[in-house]
Amino acid sequence: MPLIINLTFPSGRYHATPWGRHVNEGVTEWPPSPWRLLRALIAVWRRTCPDFSDAQIRRILEPLAQPPRFRLPPFRVAHTRHYMPWEKKGPSDRTLVFDTFVSVDRFEPLYMGWPGAEMCADDRAVLSKLLANLSFLGRAEGWAHAELFDDTVDLNLGPADPSDPSPVPVLCPDPATAFDDEHYPTLDPTKLAKGKIAPSRFLFDCPRWHLCLDTETIHEQKWPSVPGAKWVNYARPPEVSTVPTKPQPTDRHKPTVARFLLDGPVLPLVTDSIRVAEAFRRGLMSLYQRHRHRRKYGHTDRPYQELFRSEVLSGKNADGQFLRQHRHAFYQPTAEGSDPRRITHVTAAAADGFGPDEVVALNALRTLRLDDESPELRVQLVGLGDQQDFRASLLGKSSVWESATPFLVTRHLKLRGRKRDPREWSQGREGQQAFVAQVLREELERRGLKDAVIEPLDGIGARRLRPLQFQFYRRKRGDDGGQRPHGAFRLRFPAPVRGPIAVGHSCHFGLGLFLPAGSME
Repeated sequence: MPLIINLTFPSGRYHATPWGRHVNEGVTEWPPSPWRLLRALIAVWRRTCPDFSDAQIRRILEPLAQPPRFRLPPFRVAHTRHYMPWEKKGPSDRTLVFDTFVSVDRFEPLYMGWPGAEMCADDRAVLSKLLANLSFLGRAEGWAHAELFDDTVDLNLGPADPSDPSPVPVLCPDPATAFDDEHYPTLDPTKLAKGKIAPSRFLFDCPRWHLCLDTETIHEQKWPSVPGAKWVNYARPPEVSTVPTKPQPTDRHKPTVARFLLDGPVLPLVTDSIRVAEAFRRGLMSLYQRHRHRRKYGHTDRPYQELFRSEVLSGKNADGQFLRQHRHAFYQPTAEGSDPRRITHVTAAAADGFGPDEVVALNALRTLRLDDESPELRVQLVGLGDQQDFRASLLGKSSVWESATPFLVTRHLKLRGRKRDPREWSQGREGQQAFVAQVLREELERRGLKDAVIEPLDGIGARRLRPLQFQFYRRKRGDDGGQRPHGAFRLRFPAPVRGPIAVGHSCHFGLGLFLPAGSME
């Protein structure tokens, strides 16, 4: 039975730089180097299967030291560019780094085979165990899944003909010297006994094979060639090999919740919830605009040529009209750390879900600044999914909910007409509280939350903050949030209801938020 290894790359990428080339040259190793594969199997052996003997492993690797044949999946070479901190000329100095990789279909296999190799059943079982424990090949982000292939396949790529004008050099083990120890470094026994050998001089606990030489030693010795390896010219893969573009499914599920963690020298107070929520929305809308503009017009520094508006992120349609169904994003800052005064998380929740372009903006948000005078906060997306995927209290189920931020009424007191409110609601503090409670009941019923028992609260949160301590005004011309009647309440439902519960004026900006007060289910 021929010896064939089936390799797939779950990330859709193979990251590896050919030996002797700098990573920033933008050159990729393709097909994968057999020398790299054998060294990876040795590493897997010592790390995960140390019970196998040296003789067993050598018996398995010797057939694989011959130059193999390949069958490659459709591929294309791609790269990304990153400006990494350099600081050679100062704190703001950056250097351009290329990350080049081979892009393949994550389900398309690559076959590497040795048609003339023979291996007994016991040795095949050992090799299968090593392959099963191989998690990556090349760089650590080049995830790999490997297994023995027990069928036949046409291995159509092999060593090139000597007359081939443009072969591809591939680093392969040299069967004659791969398991020798001529160049394997030795330690002075006298210095070793006296403990004068630096820890860096000890190699890994491996057999004294050239295949086991670590990269640092190979570079340090400046050998003209890699001991135990040789270059083999292979036929160049056809240039027409490309990854087919798959149509995007139209019914792809959209995540409805995104959770963010805030970090910085001084975290904002919960009383600034509306400012944090506004800054969050503003940042996401800016990133969405930039992403859509670049996707349509390319990477250009020209001013924006048209306005791209996300209904989910902005709460407005293409004509700039406000959406009334509350299915767009709620931005809800919460204090979930040891200090109940400081905001640590922001949850963006939208019943209509976040599309691919909105997800790009959510992933791109890294910093947040409430205003020009506030310190910059670091932002990290820590979760993206649906309500049931999170354990955050505002997304849980409970029968009792209490105000985490003040509730602001959404209408004015009606003193005339058939639907006028009781006149006593306009008289004194108790009358105003009754009016605010009635508007809260109306808002809850509009959201399908009926039969709630509404009780007023003297303060908000563990520190019993007064509602007047919170910011009510948005950075919006004509906003009258600070002039609206408001209050803090406890809601008791006959059965547990699932959050988030946010109602009232500016409920999409952190106000009118309720959190579970009793046990969660």
